[in-house]
Amino acid sequence: MRSTTKWTLALLLAFPSTGLVQKYAGLAGVAVYVAAVVGVVFLIARFGGLAAPWVRRHFRGLAAVAVTALAAGFVFLHPLEDGRGPGKSSDRDEGLALAVTRMAEGRTPYYPQNPVAGPLSVLPGAVILASPFVALGNAGYQNVFWLAAFMTASAWVLRDKALALLLALVPLGISPSTLYEFVSGGDLIANGIYLAVSLLLALEAWTRPGAPAWSKWAACLMLGIALASRSNFLLLVPLFGAALWRSVGFPKALLASGGAVLVAAALTLPFYLHDPAGFTPLLAREKMAGADHLLPGASLVMIAITALASLVGAWVLLSTPGEDPQGAFFRWCALVTLCPVACAVVLFSIVQGRPDFEFTRERFGLMYVFFALWGWGKCWFDRPPCAGSPAPR
Repeated sequence: MRSTTKWTLALLLAFPSTGLVQKYAGLAGVAVYVAAVVGVVFLIARFGGLAAPWVRRHFRGLAAVAVTALAAGFVFLHPLEDGRGPGKSSDRDEGLALAVTRMAEGRTPYYPQNPVAGPLSVLPGAVILASPFVALGNAGYQNVFWLAAFMTASAWVLRDKALALLLALVPLGISPSTLYEFVSGGDLIANGIYLAVSLLLALEAWTRPGAPAWSKWAACLMLGIALASRSNFLLLVPLFGAALWRSVGFPKALLASGGAVLVAAALTLPFYLHDPAGFTPLLAREKMAGADHLLPGASLVMIAITALASLVGAWVLLSTPGEDPQGAFFRWCALVTLCPVACAVVLFSIVQGRPDFEFTRERFGLMYVFFALWGWGKCWFDRPPCAGSPAPR
C-alpha cells in the first residue's frame, strides 16, 4: 500500500468524526485525533499482514463472534443512549419507526413535527429497507445486519477474508461518529453500506457473461430502492452508467441506469405528489441552506460543485484506462458523496477564519466511508500480492 493511499484512507476515515471531536476537545483535540488515526492506518498496513493468515483460517468463527458482539453491544448500549430523552439523543431510529408504522397503516410516512422525532429527511427507499428491522423491534438492528453484509461482500469482492473483517470493524474502533451512530441506532451506517452493496451487485450482474436477465433486473430493483433513500445518492448514477458503458457498452449502461432511476422515481414521486408541502425530505436541504446565511447562494453552489464532480468522475471512469476499474469506481463514489460535506466545512472555515468542522457533527460524512474502504482499503496490508483482485466473473 503506497504512502499516499494510506494518508488518503486515514484522512477519509477521520473526517466524519472531526466535528464531534472539535465539540469536546477543540481543534487541538482534532489534530491529536487525526494523528492517531493516521498512526493506526500505518500500523495496520505495516503489521496487519502478520496476523492475516491466522484470521483467514478462523474467519467464520471470528466473523460470528464479531457479529454477535455487535448485536449484544447494541442491545445493551442503545437503551442507555436512547434513555437520555428527546433532544439529548439521536432521533433517527424513532423517526424511521414512526415512518414504518404510518406506512403500514396506509398513511404517508412523512409525519408532522413532533416531540419524539424531527422531520423525516430520508426518501421512501430508506423506510422500506428499515421496515423488517422495525418489525423486529428497532431500526438500529439494520446496522448489525448491513455490517455483516459488508463483511461478506468484502470477502467476496476483495478475495481476502482477513481484510474483510478489518474493513467492517475498524471504523467502529477508530471513529467516534461511527460508534455513536451505531449505538444510537441511526441509519447512516446501513445507508452507506446497502448502497455500496447494491452498486456492487448491479455492476456484477450486468458485466458477468451469461448472467440471467432476472438477476440483472433484480439488481436494478435493489439499486433503485437504495438510491431512493437519500436524494444526494442520485448523483452517483452517472458514475454507475459510465462504469457500465466502459464494460458492456452504452445501450446496456443506459438500460441499467435508467431502470434503477425509474424504480427510485416510482417509489418517491407518489409520496411527493400526494403532499408536496408535507414531503419533509425537502426540508433536509435546510441543513445545507444554513450556509446561505454565511454566503448567499452557497448551498446551490455546493450542489453544483457536487454535480460537476459526478460528471467529471463519470468522464474519468469512461476515458481513463486503469488496472483497477472497480476500485476507481468506488473511489469516485466516495469523493462525490463527500463533496457537499467537504464544501460546507471549507465554507464554514473561511467564514470563521480558522478550521471549523461543525457541519460534520450530524455524521452525514459516514455515508461515504464504506465506498472509501473499498476504494482505498483493498491493499491495506503491506504484502504482495495486493488484496483486491477483480471479483470473480
